[in-house]
Amino acid sequence: MVKKRNTETKQQIKTSFTKLLKEKGMDSLTISDIARDATINRGTFYLHYLDKYDLMEKLENDVIEELTRILLSDNPNEIDDPIEIIPYNAILNALYYVKSDFEFIEALTGTGGDPMFVEKFKRILEKLIQIQIEKTDKLNFSMKGLPEDYAREILLSSATAIVLLWIKKGALESPEQIAEMLSKAKDISPYELLV
Repeated sequence: MVKKRNTETKQQIKTSFTKLLKEKGMDSLTISDIARDATINRGTFYLHYLDKYDLMEKLENDVIEELTRILLSDNPNEIDDPIEIIPYNAILNALYYVKSDFEFIEALTGTGGDPMFVEKFKRILEKLIQIQIEKTDKLNFSMKGLPEDYAREILLSSATAIVLLWIKKGALESPEQIAEMLSKAKDISPYELLV
C-alpha cells in the first residue's frame, strides 16, 4: 500500500513538474510551485527528492536509461548494409517510448528544459553506431575527408534533428512515419534536397 502511494505521489510530482517546466522553465519554478500544483506539502516532496535539480536528474535519467535499453538491445548480430546502421525497429521502438512519455520529453527538450538532454540522446546514438560498426568487418566509418569529430556530428545531428523537430511539432506524425523519414535521411545527402 505504501509503495503504491509513493508511486502515485511521484507521478503527481512528475505531472506538476512537467507542466511547470513548460510554463515557467527550470530556472523560475520552485519547490513550492511543484508542491502546490501536485497538492502535496513541501515535506512530502523532500521525502522523494533533494531539490528541483535532483528531481530533474532522476526523471531525465529514467528516460535516458529506457532509451538506452531500447536502442542498444535487440539489434541484429551482424549488419551488412550501412543504411541500417541505426536499425529501423530500434528507432521505431524508441519513438513509441517518446510518444508514451511525450509531455515530459517535450518539456525536457523545450526552451525551459535541459539543453544537455539532446547531447545525452546523441551519445546513445553514437554508441549504437559504434556497436553496429564493431559487429562486422564489412563496415567502417568513412569520414569523406572530414575530421572524425565533424563526420560523427554530421551523422548524429541529422537523426537527432528529425526527432527534435517531431517533438517540437507535437508528434503529429506517427512513429512509423518518423522512422521512415530517418531511414530515408540516411540515404540522402543535404545537396540532393536542393536539386
